[in-house]
Amino acid sequence: MTNVQRWYAGFRYRGNVKQLVDKISEKVLEHDLSEFVPLVRIEKGAKPKGFYFFIAVETVQPGDLPESVQSYLMPLPFFKSPIKGKPSFSYDEIKPMVGAAHDVHDYTNPIPYKIVESDRNDDPFQIIPTSTEQKIPDIEAISQRYQQLLYWLSATGNGTWELFKKACQALEIETPGRILRRLKLLGHIESSVDGRRWSAAPTSLVQIESQSETEKFILCGQQTGHLLSILEQYAQVNVIHHSRGHAPDGLQIQLTDSTQINPIIEQVKTSLGLSIQNRGNVANQLAEILPELKEWTLRLRSLPGIVPSLYHWKRFESDDFTECVFSQQTGLYQMWDLDGGDRSRLTLFYDAATNSWRQGDWYGLRFLALQHREQPCIARYDRVKARLAIPYSQRWPQLYERALVLASGQLPNYQKTEQSLWLIYENVGRELVQQLTQKLQVTWEEDEVTTNA
Repeated sequence: MTNVQRWYAGFRYRGNVKQLVDKISEKVLEHDLSEFVPLVRIEKGAKPKGFYFFIAVETVQPGDLPESVQSYLMPLPFFKSPIKGKPSFSYDEIKPMVGAAHDVHDYTNPIPYKIVESDRNDDPFQIIPTSTEQKIPDIEAISQRYQQLLYWLSATGNGTWELFKKACQALEIETPGRILRRLKLLGHIESSVDGRRWSAAPTSLVQIESQSETEKFILCGQQTGHLLSILEQYAQVNVIHHSRGHAPDGLQIQLTDSTQINPIIEQVKTSLGLSIQNRGNVANQLAEILPELKEWTLRLRSLPGIVPSLYHWKRFESDDFTECVFSQQTGLYQMWDLDGGDRSRLTLFYDAATNSWRQGDWYGLRFLALQHREQPCIARYDRVKARLAIPYSQRWPQLYERALVLASGQLPNYQKTEQSLWLIYENVGRELVQQLTQKLQVTWEEDEVTTNA
C-alpha cells in the first residue's frame, strides 16, 4: 500500500502571527481538512513586518495539494505569496528556521505534546456554538459518491489495492488509504495483512445496544441498491449520515419483534440471491477476543532482515518525524533510502525487547509510540448518553476502534473544544469501555451528568 508522506508548503506573510494560525485552524476544522493539514510552523522570531511560515501537508506525492485544500484553504490571504521555485520542503530543510509547531487542532497551545495534562480538565461533551457564517456541507450529496463506491466494491467482491485506488479516482474520492480504513471500521470490507488486496465482507446484521424495548441492528458488508426497499418492508429503517459525509450512509434497522429477523433474511435471499447473516453484538464480541496491548504488538506483522545501516532513519518525536541515528531504541520510525528520495520506504515500529520491526495501521503504531514514551492515554465517558471521547492525538489502533464504531454503526464525530480536538463515539456501553480501556492501558473518567443534557 502506498505510504502517505508529510511534507511542507512554504509561504511569506506580513501581519499578525496569532491571527494567521487561528484562521488557518478554523478553516481546517470547518472543512475537515485535518487529515491533510495537521500543523503550521512559523519562522523563529517572526515579526508583523514579514515572516515565513509552512503548513505540513500529508499526501502520497509531495508538492501535490489535495483539491479540498486548494478550494477551502488556499483562497485565504495568508497564502498569496508562496515561496517561489520550491513546491515542497522536507522537515530537515526548514528545521533550522522554524520554531515550535502549531497544532491546527489546538492552536491556543503551540506545543501539542503538552496537551495531555490540560485534556484531563477539558470537557469534550460541551457544545461549542458555531458561527452562522460558516458553510454547512451538503453531507447527503457528498456521501452519494461513497455509496456508489460501496455498491461497486460489493459487486466486484475483491481485488487489488491498485484497483481500489482506481475506483476512488473514477468517483473523484481523495485519499483512498483513509477511505479503506473507514470502510473497514464500518465492517464493509477487509484487507490482507500486507495491504495489497481487499475483499468485501459478507452482508450482515449486527446488533447494537438499544435504550428502548425494540431491537436495533446495523447493516454491514456487501450491499445493493435494492436492499433498502426490501428491509423497509419488514422494519423501520433509519439512514445514518456520518460526520462530514465522507463514508457511505449507514442503515439502522429497528425491530419491534425479534421473530422478524428470519423473514428478512429469507426475503433478501429469495429476492436478491444475497446471503445475509445475523452476527449478534459484534462490538461486545470483539472486545472479548481482542488481546492486551502487549500481545497485540507481538501479533503485528514482523519484517525480518532489515539492516539499519542500509537506510536513513527518522524517529517520531512529539508531533513529527525527525532525523536520527538508529540506536535500537523502541519507537516509531520512517525508513529512507541512503540516496535520498521524496518519500520514505516504510513507517515501522521498532520493539527493542524483541529486536523486531513491526508493521501496522498508522494510528495503531502511533498509539504504541505514545505508550512507550509513557505519555498518559486518556478517555472520557458520558454515562447518560453512552458516549466515549478520545483525544484525536491518541486515536486507538484500528481493531479496537472498530469495536467502538460497530457499537453504533457511526464513525466518530469531531468535537473541538477550547483546548483540544476529540473523537466522540456514540452508543458505547460502559462494559465495552471498561474492557477496551483496560486492554489498551487507557485511563478513563466517567461523567455522571452530561453538561449539555
